[in-house]
Amino acid sequence: MDMIEIKKGSKYRVISGSGDDKPMITDGEYVGYAILGEEGALGFRVQDNNSQKIRLIPINSIAYIEFDEENLVIKNKDEEKDKTNYIV
Repeated sequence: MDMIEIKKGSKYRVISGSGDDKPMITDGEYVGYAILGEEGALGFRVQDNNSQKIRLIPINSIAYIEFDEENLVIKNKDEEKDKTNYIV
């Protein structure tokens, strides 16, 4: 099975939980991965009231991510298998 990867600098729409009844919609540029406490998060540069901010979205709150096919990066899972490190 192939793996889909998101690219730094590309634009994405992320639908995530907000704590309210309605989901949070984030339109922004992917800037990287971060750790929030013990959880992973995706970082996006967003426009907010005429200023740019970085929004960190915890991985477990993401419902889905939308993007144009031009931003699609597919990697063969077998190529990545040798790069995975396991700590026992």
